[in-house]
Amino acid sequence: MKSIIPKLAKSGVTITWLVVVFLFLGVVGCVSTRSGKSTRFQVIPVSSQDVAALSSDDVVRVMRRAGFSDGQILEHGTDLYDALSQSGAAQVRTRRGLRAVFAINGDSVYISSRFGNFIYNINTGWVGR
Repeated sequence: MKSIIPKLAKSGVTITWLVVVFLFLGVVGCVSTRSGKSTRFQVIPVSSQDVAALSSDDVVRVMRRAGFSDGQILEHGTDLYDALSQSGAAQVRTRRGLRAVFAINGDSVYISSRFGNFIYNINTGWVGR
């Protein structure tokens, strides 16, 4: 009679490798998409001395002025809000490089993008270029 142990050992190794492969693919999938969001833009918090909690309207205004579309604002506005309220400044990067910089200074948000440099006062609105 032949023993069935070598067949079981081979199938156990195969199952183990399949589990390892599926776990690896799952981890790679989690790294490539953060919370279901695309990875075209990345909001990077930068430490600053001043922080401010902007309203949702303020976030929309400053991101529009920096040249972001409505879809991009919807997708990354929360990340920008979190960065400014916790760190005080943020860089928005793409694969091509830096897209915009936002920094809190007192009651103002300083914005620098390819469309220019702007100052937004949180209490009164736009200050100027």
